[in-house]
Parts: sequence; structure tokens; C-alpha cells
Amino acid sequence: MSKPAWKTLSVVLAMAVSLPAFAVQDQAIPDDSLGLSKTSVYDIPDAPVMAEYGGGDPGSNKRIAKSYYSAPPMIPHTIKDMVPITRDTNLCRDCHVLPDLIGQKLSPGMPIPSPASHYVDVKKGELYMGRWNCIQCHRPQAKVDLLVKSTFRKAK
Repeated sequence: MSKPAWKTLSVVLAMAVSLPAFAVQDQAIPDDSLGLSKTSVYDIPDAPVMAEYGGGDPGSNKRIAKSYYSAPPMIPHTIKDMVPITRDTNLCRDCHVLPDLIGQKLSPGMPIPSPASHYVDVKKGELYMGRWNCIQCHRPQAKVDLLVKSTFRKAK
């Protein structure tokens, strides 16, 4: 075959191979097939279920077991009337800034004192203000059904 014939043959083959691709582009994708949700993108979803945060009043709950040794303690009581926490208004400090109780044995119902790492000067009871936002690390626990079972195991 001559060179012009090869060129013509290659163009015809390229067109034959690309025809199915052009045919697919003309087909519309149904809106209920887009994304992970199998509903229409135009449907208005139901309102999300509101989580109920457990625990009664402070001092009336059992402590929540830590997932690992250095994990921050979780909040076992409601914080509904204690938020928002700001630098100037922090009700957590009223109960948990107890430098005299650090390292002492606590009886049930007593608040867990803020650890020494949270103070500038433990003896003076001067709290380090870089840690004023307690719920950045310590979180209340919601009563919800698990979406995915956890396989986390404590280290031995």
C-alpha cells in the first residue's frame, strides 16, 4: 500500500474506534444515578436527626472510660447551659480549676481537676489561658446509634 492509502486507512480506523465514544456522550445520565445518594439531586432531604447529648447534671454521672492512656477525659454531663465557652465566660473553670486536688483520690461526684499541664502556676492556681476552650479536646458524648462498628482495641 502507498503512503496516502495508509493515512486514509488509519483515519477510517480512528473514526470507527471513536464512534462508540461519541454515542455515549449523547446519552444523558439520570439524576438519580449521580453521586453516592440514590435519590434525585432535586429532592429536598429530610432534616437530620438531632443528637441527644447524654448525662444529667454535673456530678451525677459515671466517668467515661478513656480509649487510651493519654486521651483527654470525655464530658459525662450535659453542657447545654454552659456554652458558648469564651475566654471571659467559662463555667468549666468554676468546677474543674482545683489545683489542690491534683493527684488526690477523688470520691464519686467530685469534679476531675484540670491537670498541671493546664496551669501557668499550679501553686497559685493560675490557669494557662491557651487552654480556655475546653471543648476543643473534651467532648460531651451523644446518645446515637453507631454507623460503623469500631474495631479499635486498647493496647496491652
